[in-house]
Amino acid sequence: MMNQFIKTQKTILQLLICIFLAFILGQSLSVGIISFFYTVSNTFINLLIFILPFIIFNFIFNALLNRAKGSLSLIVLIFAGVTISNCAALMISYFFSVSALPFLSFSSSIGFLDSLQSEIQPLFSLEFPRWIGTENALALGLSLGIGFSYLGEKSQIKKNIESAAKQLNWAVSFFLNKIFIPLLPLYLFGFCLKLSYDQSLVLLFKQFGKIFLLSFSLVGSYLFFLYWIGSNCNLKETFKNIGEMLPAGVMGFSTMSSAVTMPVTIACVEKLTKDRSFTQLIIPSTSNIHMLGDDLNLVVISMALLSFFSLPWPGLMELIPFAFAFSLAKLSCVGVPGASVLVVLPVLQNYLGFSPEMITLLTTIYILQDSFGTAANVMGNGAFALCIHRLFRQPEKSLEGELI
Repeated sequence: MMNQFIKTQKTILQLLICIFLAFILGQSLSVGIISFFYTVSNTFINLLIFILPFIIFNFIFNALLNRAKGSLSLIVLIFAGVTISNCAALMISYFFSVSALPFLSFSSSIGFLDSLQSEIQPLFSLEFPRWIGTENALALGLSLGIGFSYLGEKSQIKKNIESAAKQLNWAVSFFLNKIFIPLLPLYLFGFCLKLSYDQSLVLLFKQFGKIFLLSFSLVGSYLFFLYWIGSNCNLKETFKNIGEMLPAGVMGFSTMSSAVTMPVTIACVEKLTKDRSFTQLIIPSTSNIHMLGDDLNLVVISMALLSFFSLPWPGLMELIPFAFAFSLAKLSCVGVPGASVLVVLPVLQNYLGFSPEMITLLTTIYILQDSFGTAANVMGNGAFALCIHRLFRQPEKSLEGELI
C-alpha cells in the first residue's frame, strides 16, 4: 500500500512538472520537436481508445467469474444503485449547467479555435481497428461472467476459463502499470506543449477558471445534500458525518486514487454506519465505479466545451441515452490517476459529437482538477453508503453470508 502511495505521488509530481515544462518550452522548441511530442500523444490516445474495450471486459468478467455463491442479487442491486445514482448526478449536472453557464457569458474564442488549426500537426496517424465498442464489451463481460460463474468448481471448462482470465488480467495490469501510468506524463506533455506553442494554454486556464469554480460549487452542494439526506435531515448530524469522512477525502485529494484511499474510506464509513459487514461490502464494490465527482464535473466541463466550440447542447431526449451509456462505462473504471475519464471518451464521441481537439482539452482539464475530483468521489462514496444504509438497513448477520 505504501509503495502504491509513493508511486501515485510520483505520478502527480511528474504531471505537474510536465505542465510546467510545457509553459516554459512551448515558445522555444522548434516546430519539428513539438510535432514529434504531439504525434506521440495523439498515437497514445488512439491506442488507449482501441484497448479500452478489452480493459472493460477484463475487469467486469473477472469480478463476476470469481464472485461468491449467492451474491448475484447483491451484485445486481449494487450495480443498479450505482447506475441510478450516476444517472441522477448526470441529469442534475446537466440542468445546472444549462441554467448557470449562460450567466457566465462563456462562449467560443476565435483566437483559441484558430490556434487548434495551427501548424503543429501529427507527423503520422495510426488508425487502430475498432473490433468492439465499450458498451458491447461491458455487456459481453457481464453476460459471460455471470454465465460461466455457474459452472462447477471442478469443471475443467471453468478451470480453463479461469486460467485464460488470469492471463488476460495479467496483460491488462501490465499495460496499466508498466505502460499507461509511466507514459501518462508524456501524453499530457505533448498536448500541453502544442497548446503552449499556440499560446493557448494560458487562455485555457483563463477561460476555464470560472468553470472550475462553478463545478466545485455544484459538487459541494450536491454532496452536502446527500449527507443531509443520509443523516435523516438532521443538520448537526450532517456536519458530524461530513467531518467523519474528511480524512478519506483528504487522502483521496493527495493520492488521486479511490483504490489507494479505500482502507481509509472503509474506516470512515464504518464510523458513519456502525455496520462493519455492510461497509466491507459496499465500499470495495463501489469505490471505483461510483464517482459522483466525475459525474458532476465532466458534464459541466463537457457542456462548457460545447459552448466553447459553438456546438449545440443536447436536448433532454438526447441526454438520456448519453447518461445511461456514461454510467455503464463508469462501471468499468480502473481507479488509476486520470483513467476514469478515458473510459467515457468514446461515449462523448458517439453521443455528444466530441472532436479529437475537444477530447484533448477535456482530458487535460480533467487531469488538472483530478485531485479535487477524487476527493469528491471518495466523499460521494461515503454519502452513498450512508444513504443506502439508512434506506435498506439489514441486520449484520443477514449480510455476512452474502459478502462478495
